[in-house]
Amino acid sequence: MTSSATTPHPLPDLGVVLVAGGRGERLGAGAPKAFVTLGERTLIEHCIATIISLPHSGQLVLVVPRERAPEALMLSHGLTAAHPRWRVSVVSGGRERHESVRFGLAALHDSIDTVLVHDAARPLASADLFERVITAVHRTGGSVVPALPVADTLKRVDAAGVVQETVNRSELVAVQTPQGFPKEILSAAHESATLLSDESGGAPTDDAEVVQRAGEVVTTVEGESRAHKLTTAFDRALLEALLGSA
Repeated sequence: MTSSATTPHPLPDLGVVLVAGGRGERLGAGAPKAFVTLGERTLIEHCIATIISLPHSGQLVLVVPRERAPEALMLSHGLTAAHPRWRVSVVSGGRERHESVRFGLAALHDSIDTVLVHDAARPLASADLFERVITAVHRTGGSVVPALPVADTLKRVDAAGVVQETVNRSELVAVQTPQGFPKEILSAAHESATLLSDESGGAPTDDAEVVQRAGEVVTTVEGESRAHKLTTAFDRALLEALLGSA
């Protein structure tokens, strides 16, 4: 499903896969998380507006639950009319996050050489953060993720909740999205069977882990507090406050 315009689009060189398939159960909103409102817009609208403001010829792929695809396309139409350099496509998500990203990658145009993967649950990630990641991908030719230092003291506990040790936090960071990659690296990693499980049998939780499992190096750039992830009702209140302070 793709939006159309009356003027020709330049061939896109930047692709953004916006993962918007979260069910939002911990939020208790009764709707998929990306379609929950924050201020006067849904989370997915906040993300779309930021992405299409980037000064690139780009393609944005919205990965949403199948039943929400018409709504997602309609929301995107209202935002993209003034941004002819951007194409918007909508695809249905998969059962797992990495499967949804793979579906989004498959919808990208052949001309795209750089891909960002962003979670709709981070609706206030700024255009500056997107540009910082894009610039680092172009500079390094590799995979890049935004990250923030860990502020809290971290403890390792056993199954009963008994503290086993204090973890040295100096080497730890909290990773955010958007995460950026050369398209060929990310696509090849998602096609690799090794991403389906690691030694513990777990699925990858982000795309940085996907490419690392494929043997690629991932570097970091400075993240930002505004790219906070919406998971609980408290997160929603925090993001509302951040939105109001902008």
